[in-house]
Amino acid sequence: MQFDPNESEVIRSIMYSDVSLIDPEEYIVATYLVKATKYPPMTVAEEAAIENSTGTWTLVKYETLDVRERYGAKILQVFKACDGTYVLQLGIKAENYDPETGGISNLLADIAGNAYDLMYIDRLRLMDLTFPKWWEDAFPGPKYGVEGLRKLTRTEGTKRPLVGTIIKPNVGLDARTIGKMVYEVGLGGLDFVKDDEALVNPKYCRLEDRVSAVVEAIDKVKEETGKEILYAFNITMDNHSKMLDAADLVLDNGGNHLMVVLPYVGYGGLRLLAESDIKAPIHVHRCGHGAYTMVEDHGFSPVLVSKLARMCGADEIHCGSVEGKFHYDPIDVRRNVAVLRGSWGKFKATMPVSSAGNHPGNVPANVRLMGVDILILAGGGVFGHPLGFTAGAKAMLQAAEAISKGISLEEYAKDHEELKAAVEKWGIKEDYSRLPR
Repeated sequence: MQFDPNESEVIRSIMYSDVSLIDPEEYIVATYLVKATKYPPMTVAEEAAIENSTGTWTLVKYETLDVRERYGAKILQVFKACDGTYVLQLGIKAENYDPETGGISNLLADIAGNAYDLMYIDRLRLMDLTFPKWWEDAFPGPKYGVEGLRKLTRTEGTKRPLVGTIIKPNVGLDARTIGKMVYEVGLGGLDFVKDDEALVNPKYCRLEDRVSAVVEAIDKVKEETGKEILYAFNITMDNHSKMLDAADLVLDNGGNHLMVVLPYVGYGGLRLLAESDIKAPIHVHRCGHGAYTMVEDHGFSPVLVSKLARMCGADEIHCGSVEGKFHYDPIDVRRNVAVLRGSWGKFKATMPVSSAGNHPGNVPANVRLMGVDILILAGGGVFGHPLGFTAGAKAMLQAAEAISKGISLEEYAKDHEELKAAVEKWGIKEDYSRLPR
């Protein structure tokens, strides 16, 4: 039987429910921010629910009452946020998507797909998703997470953040030079080094050669200092089969950490790595997320990006910087941290990462905003140190040590020349008072 959803009160009655009445094991709850100035809010809600589930633009034979009632999206809440802007919450029937196969990609293609193009909607932002337990249980979550990374870096029980660096310049260096750089910062006591997101496998710095040079440097540092550095090799590739091969190459040759750029390998690519038999943490860079999270009333919430990354296996993920070179909103950063480290079913806590414009002088501000269970990365803030690379690494570690001892950087710098030189060059930022974008 065909029907007109805009004229039938019976149809409208089965489109609406209440979040307290639906079975949480049957529905994925999607929360949107909707800007709609040309149509009434309930019309917009109904059209979004239809588009995000069973319906299309005209009547079709087999979209019966039974199909709509069982598989159609339910309108749970619609309330006004400000003039022309509404919060819309839909209950999405979870069984419409198989978490084992289609997973996040299939889900988002529907509920964060054509709705962005609907004529009824001016702007649309997907703010949050909550899942049935059986859906969550299909995903791996982090293998290591905060606790595992603390063990790997031998920092369990300390009250300091993890500190690391990023190879700079981003590209243009050969493998031997990168190995030398890793050795020098390793002598300074850093916990972590990573490839820049731009560096994967150029002809002048093949991944295989870089792994060899870096592992040799890590071994040399460990032999001389007892400290083992984690080094995240960037294996971001659009061919996921080759990406798995690259992961094997890294680990078979002594590497201890992997890195991917989430927006360009996708949630499926991250999940593929996390569900494989690799035995190494996965560092997740989110560069590119701003293309769909930066506009505040459109796209995705950056916090949802973090939430889905944790679900798919991120051991670490970037979530904003303090007083650095990029946009940041302190509220968003704290929401990211909460969704990464908060209790969530079987999932281990993901380590939040602060990067982009960091240096020893803003370590206190990072910790005040994000807590101590974070990884603070400073690229230029290490390799641009006036006393050299090793001194740059020592200055970052000294800033972290000062935090753990409850001593101000000004005071600690008096007896630590590397920190003193960094403070003199870049200053100290004790808070995170920059206005949100």
